[in-house]
Amino acid sequence: MSLYDININQISIELLPPDKRYTKNIAFVQSLLTGMQWIRDLIFGSYYEGAQESLIEDYAPGTYNYLDRVIYNKKVYLSLDNNNTVVPTDTTLWLMIQDNFIGVRERILYNGSKLVLEYALNKQFGTVFRNPPNVSDIYIGNIDPVVDGFLIGETVGSTVGETTSSDPIGGQLPFVYINNFQINIPILALDISVDANYKAVGNFVDKYIPASLRYTVVNYTPEDTPILSESGEAITAESGELITF
Repeated sequence: MSLYDININQISIELLPPDKRYTKNIAFVQSLLTGMQWIRDLIFGSYYEGAQESLIEDYAPGTYNYLDRVIYNKKVYLSLDNNNTVVPTDTTLWLMIQDNFIGVRERILYNGSKLVLEYALNKQFGTVFRNPPNVSDIYIGNIDPVVDGFLIGETVGSTVGETTSSDPIGGQLPFVYINNFQINIPILALDISVDANYKAVGNFVDKYIPASLRYTVVNYTPEDTPILSESGEAITAESGELITF
């Protein structure tokens, strides 16, 4: 049993001697431990399962009561008072209990493969994921590699050994970074021209892809139609602002 699976009510029964497990005794012990179970569910339960699995809804302007929970800016907040009408960033009336609304049980399954990363991006930024061959709101297109090779010396047929070469190796050719894939995001969902937004994309993606991969992020408008390759893969949007990571 892990910390995330603890059931205080069940433990209270198991720790009582068998000859003391009367209904009244169990109810008494469980009443003493109710606060511990609530704290476990609030902190560890929501961290493990996630806010959406706990039926926590997005924040909307209105009135909230004591211990109500909401999702605001991808984080989970707890109301500290009744008749609470202020935004969750007010630390006097709200307590942030999770810094990510997606539970760790799901997040540990994310990786840099195309389909999984598309699902994760759409979940993180509140857009719609669709199974292939349909195209998700946020979709990824691979960028074909371009290999130009490199020159050794100035003559054709130069040789390089373990410690020597037939011609000098060097030159002033610039090193060019090659992007491996492109993330296409609808501008109505997330405008990446806003500094905080494109940083949010980068911070999320960088956790799940190999360090050697590079990518670009582009916005597209509803008028843009995703282009499909012969294999049915959505590739680069035709228009939008380009951000390179």
